[in-house]
Amino acid sequence: MSLAKVLVLEDDHFARITISSLLSYQGFSVVGSVETAEEALTLQSKYLPEVLLADLDLGVGPSGIDVAHRMREFNPLLGVVILTTFTDPRLLDVNTLRPPQGSLFFTKAKLDQVSTLATAILRVKNRPFAAISRKTSDESMSDAQLQILKMVSEGLTTAKIAELRGVSEKSVEAHLSKIHSLLGLDRRKDLNPRVQLTRAYMALTGKGRAPDE
Repeated sequence: MSLAKVLVLEDDHFARITISSLLSYQGFSVVGSVETAEEALTLQSKYLPEVLLADLDLGVGPSGIDVAHRMREFNPLLGVVILTTFTDPRLLDVNTLRPPQGSLFFTKAKLDQVSTLATAILRVKNRPFAAISRKTSDESMSDAQLQILKMVSEGLTTAKIAELRGVSEKSVEAHLSKIHSLLGLDRRKDLNPRVQLTRAYMALTGKGRAPDE
């Protein structure tokens, strides 16, 4: 008996094959491994998956979250895991994305951690209506620090960040210093700390490299 019936929706061929193989090896029944939203919706009624494992970004057309909502209409008890390139899923704007209740985000950078992915799948299967979780097991920064890091990457000054967050500039500076330490950034005087922070944010969100100083 399999651990769970999983439908994999991933537009990248290599990633799709790899994920499906890993899950099968772990004892999951991969009832479908598809590239498009249309294929996923077609297979749902045929194989009745218990969990949808979907890439957030499927290119042109519906996102993985859009598909998850459609599939939840058919099966309200469907567990949902959304794959994302964001190294820290807390940086995702769940108010804009509005994933189904109980969804878990899983960063693609950790797909090689099969036991962690398996745990996430079993969690949404058994608790499909738990609170949406964007947290990872190895978090080091607080939510406030992550938001400040995001603001720095957007070019906001310390004064503007303080104004938007309703705190003092000294408080923001203390957070920035802590973020530098947590990320292990170089404190050499010839390096622009804001450029370093922006690069760190882009690495966390999977957006590549920031412009040079």
